Amino acid sequence: MTGTGRVVAVCSSPNGGVPKYRRVEIEIGPYGVVGDYHAGPVNRHKKRGDPEPNTRQVTIVAQEVLDDVNEQLGIQLEPGHLGENLTVVGLGDLSDLVPGDVLRVGTAVLEITAQNKPCSTVAVYHAQLVKELYGRRGVCAIVRQPGRVRPGDLVILERRTR
Repeated sequence: MTGTGRVVAVCSSPNGGVPKYRRVEIEIGPYGVVGDYHAGPVNRHKKRGDPEPNTRQVTIVAQEVLDDVNEQLGIQLEPGHLGENLTVVGLGDLSDLVPGDVLRVGTAVLEITAQNKPCSTVAVYHAQLVKELYGRRGVCAIVRQPGRVRPGDLVILERRTR
């Protein structure tokens, strides 16, 4: 089973937190978006204990979710405001993606590792935003094939065999 969508925006930031900033193009290397704070082999979100592999190398959010929370909360979220690297349209809110699903984006191939949980960092935009995003803040992925991605690129969803 497959689905298709399009890239709305590509974003990165050398710093943690929000927002990430729109780029004309991003290069996705073996461990995430080249130059992005969250790229690398080790999880930068883990604050205690032994280091663990980075399963959040690239984050993806649906434009449909941004549009919905903007309308519901009367705010103006734009691509990158939720800390995502890729904003996509045409695949719904991404809440049905599961680990092992694959996204072919531009010349890169990404494997979904998890749904991305909303964190308190995004509350800077609205006090209710974390609550509104629960279950639909997009997905995290690892890089299966490095490549380049630009706005307008096709996104092909390949479901893992269930």
